[in-house]
Amino acid sequence: MTPMELEVPVDENLKCTEFKPFKFRGPCLLPHCGRRRTTNPHMRAFWAATLAFMFAFIGWFAFAPLMTVVRKDIGLCENDAAVQMDIENTKCECNLECKKTLGNAQIASVSLDVFTRFILGSVIERFGPKNTDVMLLLFGSFFVACGCFVSNGVGLIIVRFFVSCVGSTFVVNQFWNSIMFNNAVVGTANATAGGWANLGGGITQTLMPLVYKFWHDVVGLELTYAWRAAMLFPAAIFVVLALWIYLCSQDTVMGKFDVVTLGKTTRAGPMTYVKCLSDYRVVLMIFQYSACFGCELVMNNTLATHFEDYFGVDIVAAGALATSFGGMNLFARSLGGILSDWCNKRWAMPGRLWAHFIALFGQAVFLFVFGCVTKDMGWPVALAVLVVLSTFVNMAEGTSYGIVPYMIPEELAIVSAMVGAGGTLGAVIATRLCYMTTDDDLLPFRLHAGYVLFWALTVFAMRWKHLGSMFGGPKKRCSEVWGCQKAPEDNEATEQTSDAKEVQETTMAKCTDEVCITPPEMEGSTQAGSSSQSTPELGPEGSPVVGRGDLAAEASTEPESTSV
Repeated sequence: MTPMELEVPVDENLKCTEFKPFKFRGPCLLPHCGRRRTTNPHMRAFWAATLAFMFAFIGWFAFAPLMTVVRKDIGLCENDAAVQMDIENTKCECNLECKKTLGNAQIASVSLDVFTRFILGSVIERFGPKNTDVMLLLFGSFFVACGCFVSNGVGLIIVRFFVSCVGSTFVVNQFWNSIMFNNAVVGTANATAGGWANLGGGITQTLMPLVYKFWHDVVGLELTYAWRAAMLFPAAIFVVLALWIYLCSQDTVMGKFDVVTLGKTTRAGPMTYVKCLSDYRVVLMIFQYSACFGCELVMNNTLATHFEDYFGVDIVAAGALATSFGGMNLFARSLGGILSDWCNKRWAMPGRLWAHFIALFGQAVFLFVFGCVTKDMGWPVALAVLVVLSTFVNMAEGTSYGIVPYMIPEELAIVSAMVGAGGTLGAVIATRLCYMTTDDDLLPFRLHAGYVLFWALTVFAMRWKHLGSMFGGPKKRCSEVWGCQKAPEDNEATEQTSDAKEVQETTMAKCTDEVCITPPEMEGSTQAGSSSQSTPELGPEGSPVVGRGDLAAEASTEPESTSV
């Protein structure tokens, strides 16, 4: 494939240099997919990755907005005898035992995703992003369809556990765009793909109640059959989408994916994970991300039920109110990355850390406030607080991945995968500790706020010798910090300061063997010694941006954003 045969402009590595997801066809603005997959694999990869993760949410959290109906039908209510006598009109009394079962189902709904996200990097290297997405969607469609046969709490827990694997399409979402787009636009492509895809969490809250209402009110099915018929909707979407991805997209411009594309010949092993976990800053970031993304997953599981049970709105309205939380993904995640980049330009790493702390601290404050909104205040107050809360949650997710590339640069892909897995782990921890220990309607949110605040305060403990901390920049010499084997003679007396611009200028010097290691402030990667091979740069959610070329040749270029 040559650049002349492609429908989009590309660089020397055949990566797309522009990002235009829509294109006018006459007066209509339509998704830009090109004429054939071979002539426009870039935009097809973008849409395949975005739609896979977006629609994954519909199956992943399909039960959540319907839980007030499902729990009555499968006998979880404390007043089950009365409910079964008039299941359509009797209100379910869901006390501690009922909430315990639903809480276990919520934990199950993110548990398998923790494991699959952890290992998916190796799976992608083996099968390629296209086939990985197809396998996840088909596996998920089978278990979503099995949801039709749930008849008790145990069945609900089992189905939600296996369906949770589709959440790992997020890893493919970020990776696929990173190998298809040039550095000039990959940040925008990844931010857009991640943000639009996460809208699926909000869409699900409105869409599934409407599908249920269609079968119940329009077709006339009884409650017990209507919600089961609704569960076939996401299963059908998964099958159709998997078929389109398999037939109409490809891994790379050249076709099938190969690890050579990543500039390496070996895959990560178990000791790589041990190495990463031995760095306390990686462990702190895993749990800091568990505080923000874990909160988003918990809200996807609980908000619709909370609005219906506590504020007394109907199932469709409750879903619409819960959608407001996911709707902030349209801009807030990118806003966090933009804030992190801006602070980095002004104050280097201390700026990124302060932006991260402020986002997490704001999340903790408004999560606590949300837990103080009583039914007497009304759902409009709760909605207003929820919108602000969601903004801080998504900003914290963006600021998290503004820091990830600086942790262990030579193991960027592994660190980012572990941090991503930490997000779903956070949902497990918070659900068990905060939402299953009391039958109070508001206390769980306040307890969860304490969990978030605790990990927000750990940002103060994060420090690097060559990058600094929240309270100051680095103080070491350039030759000590960036790994040059020997600093040039005319720069030997140059001392590094906390000013980001001076740090970048001093690190431009060449080593005696013509190789200088690019600092994280420029590329998000460093390596000791004289090797000229670069470490992949990360996109907004930690996926590597490969094909960077020779570091020495790029050392004079301006750094590009890696966190938006």
